[in-house]
Amino acid sequence: MKFLIDENMPRSLAGKIAELGFEVHDVRDIGLASHPDEEVMQAAIELDAIIITGDRRFADPRSWSDEFNSGVIFITLPEGTSAKVLISKIIDLIKDRHPDSLLGAYTVVELRRALSRPVRSR
Repeated sequence: MKFLIDENMPRSLAGKIAELGFEVHDVRDIGLASHPDEEVMQAAIELDAIIITGDRRFADPRSWSDEFNSGVIFITLPEGTSAKVLISKIIDLIKDRHPDSLLGAYTVVELRRALSRPVRSR
């Protein structure tokens, strides 16, 4: 399983996910900082990576490219949530879920829970 971290996530998130043994890319490290969402989506397609983001434009699976079937983890935590708490929520999600449940799914991470809904077949 691979992940693509959007620029609105803490930079240190990539290292924490890599420590779990997953391949992870950060848009800031692959030349996509401040690029349109369509380019981030295209990179996720090419990498076959789940996008981790707080960008609401990725929150509607109907807007996803037809080629995209990796999935999105959408972070919707209260304004001012610390990077430490945000990272902890994402790491807990990745550790606690069977990886296949995230693939092709739209997953919402909230303060007290994370919900996944399968969207695309893999």
